[in-house]
Amino acid sequence: MSPMLDLPCIAFHDYDHRSTVLFSISEHKHIVHGDADEVLRNKIICPTAQGLLLVRDPDTMATFLWNPLRSDDDKPLRLLSDAPAASSCVVILVEGCNDTFIWYCRPGAGDDHWEKYEYDIGSHVLRYPDGEEDQIQKDVICSIAAHGGKFYFDNAALTELCVIDFGTGASSPEPTLTTVAVDDTVTADGGDYGHGRHRPCRVFLVESGGDLYMVRLLFRLPDRGGDEIDRCCVNRMDFSTLKWCNVRDLGGRAFLLSRFYFGASCSAGGDHGGLLPDRVYFVLDRNKTLQVFDVQDGSYQLQKLDGDPKVVDKAFWLLPINP
Repeated sequence: MSPMLDLPCIAFHDYDHRSTVLFSISEHKHIVHGDADEVLRNKIICPTAQGLLLVRDPDTMATFLWNPLRSDDDKPLRLLSDAPAASSCVVILVEGCNDTFIWYCRPGAGDDHWEKYEYDIGSHVLRYPDGEEDQIQKDVICSIAAHGGKFYFDNAALTELCVIDFGTGASSPEPTLTTVAVDDTVTADGGDYGHGRHRPCRVFLVESGGDLYMVRLLFRLPDRGGDEIDRCCVNRMDFSTLKWCNVRDLGGRAFLLSRFYFGASCSAGGDHGGLLPDRVYFVLDRNKTLQVFDVQDGSYQLQKLDGDPKVVDKAFWLLPINP
């Protein structure tokens, strides 16, 4: 039987060398786990907020959900038909870059067939200097989270919240996409320059304890080195008033973030992998750095995660199945 992983931990994936190195938060060092390296070797990996990894083999196109906590005596979650059996269960894959479509299937309804859904959430103008012609680029889904059987994503305008509803059952029609107006006064917590000008930020949506949260990692003011993140603001959606409410704690839990707008909630304190409560953890793959923000007092720390691999293509969180 393979040793059990102490989760959560950070996975650094190097596609060139086809290897995955795990970093323990509690022990602050790299750990060896042969199962993870073998299963994830030369694969395309998409983490989920529920702890499972959506893994695709680019050679065979086989796709499966993998449980990083399984032992050798357990059967892995294979094709998506082995996902949880609730009829409302939907697995979605949001294509990145400039692609304006998602893939989805309904394993809970016994259907492992992937469907493609094209969406249109607006566009923006890319302005070029020196007389080059401006271009119109379509907006794409970035930060997204599941809440109450639906998927919510933020279009960075702070005035709207977009909703994807898949209905129930395999016979349901294709998903519907709607937009609801929300109160945009969240900038009152320090997320602007004044005079209505918003500070640039990274936005993450996180579901935690039945609530929907928005985490904004704010970049420094331009005169203080505007390419570095120095502040974290957390807001909870009040669906009765459609307003983002500022919060000063996370209910004793920790939020785990990584690039490409992934956000998850996890138990903290005690024996929960070395995580501190009411903290936001943000891992950067390009320089193997972990930023830890204290939501209560507003302070933050930088932790350099040294060691192999030297070159990292992707960093993501391995989470407990019931985080």
